[in-house]
Amino acid sequence: MKILVTTYPYNSDNFEVSVLLNKIRAAHGATIKFNNKFRKYSEEELLCVLEKEEPHIIIAGTEKYDVAQLDLCRHLKMISRVGIGLDSVNLEECRKRGIIVTHTPDAPTNAVAELTIAQMISLLRRTWTVDSEMRSGNWSRFVGREITNCSVGIIGVGRIGSAVIRKLESLRPKKILYTDTDSSREIFSSHTWSTKDRILEECDIISLHIPLNKDNIDYIGPEELSILKKDMCIINTSRGGVINEEALYMWLLENSNSSAAIDVFEKEPYTGKLLSLPNILLSPHLGSCSRTSRLEMELGAALSVDKYLRSETLLNRVV
Repeated sequence: MKILVTTYPYNSDNFEVSVLLNKIRAAHGATIKFNNKFRKYSEEELLCVLEKEEPHIIIAGTEKYDVAQLDLCRHLKMISRVGIGLDSVNLEECRKRGIIVTHTPDAPTNAVAELTIAQMISLLRRTWTVDSEMRSGNWSRFVGREITNCSVGIIGVGRIGSAVIRKLESLRPKKILYTDTDSSREIFSSHTWSTKDRILEECDIISLHIPLNKDNIDYIGPEELSILKKDMCIINTSRGGVINEEALYMWLLENSNSSAAIDVFEKEPYTGKLLSLPNILLSPHLGSCSRTSRLEMELGAALSVDKYLRSETLLNRVV
């Protein structure tokens, strides 16, 4: 039995995770191989490691598992995803091949929601730019805004979007508008269910919390960006591809009073033109990178593997 851990980071030295992995090794005669690149595999690197290892089980990150990757895994029985998003896994192809897919949907919720709130405040107060100014010898006291004077739009009210709204309530924004790609999800009676266009037109801050699928690619593109206020703050901690990166670059270039905080990108690691702009706060897909969140995700993924090998019920199985 060969288990391949393709995600990074994966803290196999954490006591709880280490104990469980040793239990899996002992109980099932498993060998466990880890990502030795200490970063996300490139597409080519992933293909090479899959072809070499031919795993029975993969503990996966956000790397892509489509036909080309699955064709190299003749013995694959399970993909246990560390995290919530499943856009990188071809679920239909896994279903056809009898490959079980699980994820850890609850573990990253609080960490991503907290980062989202932190990014809102940072955009409003330009904390990253004034830090840079001070390091350059300039004493530039930027006059920013407060959340209490802003209308906030939340697009996507699943686990994370809903957690963001609950945290926002204590900060008392002027109003909270929300919407979702699932039109049946009206869950906040004290806030305003809205249309996408109304949120784009009225809000001072917009935060995206929707999955990446064929319907949501370029959910925010040139047309949507043209509607926004000229001092808008837009945040994406969901998935790269939800915002068109080229359109975002042009919009920020032309609207210097607007800003964005982007944690996720179409291709990661990101090396594109957004890096050249002063009015964008960039982070390397670290929404879930708190100690608690990583432990719960990694432990949860390993627990799913252990349950599968013991033929027990899998609580977070999607295929």
